[in-house]
Amino acid sequence: MDSVGVLGRTVADAVHGLDIIAGKDQEDPMTHDRSVDKTTYSDSLASRTALKGAKFGLPWSRCWDCVAPKRKEVASRIFKAIEDAGAEIVRTEFPCAEDRIAPDGSWDWKRGKATESEFTVVKTDAYNDINTYLSQLSESSVKSVEDVLAFNIQNAGTEGAQPRDVPAFPSGQVQPPQRIYGTSSLLMKQDDLHEVVKSRGIEDETYSKALQHIRYQCRDRGIDAALHPIDHSSGSPEFDALLLCDHKKAGQQLAAQAGYPIITIPIGIDTDGLPVSLCFQHTAWQERTLIKWASAVEDLILEVQGWRPTPQYRNFHSKNIPIDLIP
Repeated sequence: MDSVGVLGRTVADAVHGLDIIAGKDQEDPMTHDRSVDKTTYSDSLASRTALKGAKFGLPWSRCWDCVAPKRKEVASRIFKAIEDAGAEIVRTEFPCAEDRIAPDGSWDWKRGKATESEFTVVKTDAYNDINTYLSQLSESSVKSVEDVLAFNIQNAGTEGAQPRDVPAFPSGQVQPPQRIYGTSSLLMKQDDLHEVVKSRGIEDETYSKALQHIRYQCRDRGIDAALHPIDHSSGSPEFDALLLCDHKKAGQQLAAQAGYPIITIPIGIDTDGLPVSLCFQHTAWQERTLIKWASAVEDLILEVQGWRPTPQYRNFHSKNIPIDLIP
């Protein structure tokens, strides 16, 4: 249900991939809004010297103030390096934070009532888009979301039938008749996939209100407002980009709902061995701007702390025993 962009080992690798796939797609209306520039995105790659004189906004409430201390330590070191390179980092805010972001800073796409919920839009669009794709497959008998649902039920043993088998489906998918947590159950729903099917892809009044609400909140009162904290109506933004240490995905949530670009780069590993990333945000059609700043900061990181460390696998001999389920 996500619209994932190019993945790469470096910003340059990802951009070369973007150069290949960018363009109008007759089957994707989202690409029809604006013609794609003829020059390549690779032209926007920059070095750390580009950071001199740059000014970045750091969204605070339910964003930076919700970052775990160990991750803040990693990000703060990179922020200092960015400032030492001649850039400025200034606190800013998403006016929509209370409406769109959970108090702990986490992504919650079911937040709010139906006419304000991201999931109202997602489940409807998912039903229509997945069915369009599946219906065109020639080598598969699976032609719809309903077929996917049926396949999972028919193949429960391999598709994660038990509760907690698969993190994406915490309630499990299908269960034989038995007692579960003291209740009798014949069928455990496939979570969000069931909701997608129930929507039938109908773009009704509830859908329209939800779409209008999330776009207004995440664009006008979200990313655009954070870029223009003094005068939203002014032509040029006050900040060159927004920075988010976005482990809880609030920033990604706003960009997804707004339909705006975002780019993420790794910046280090915390003391628990967990990777830490930095996200760059901007308004619509500013992919080139994000590529410039992400590649410049990536080059800076390479200069100040070298190539990122090799991942360390911990506790890989541990037994996966669900102790919490033992009576």
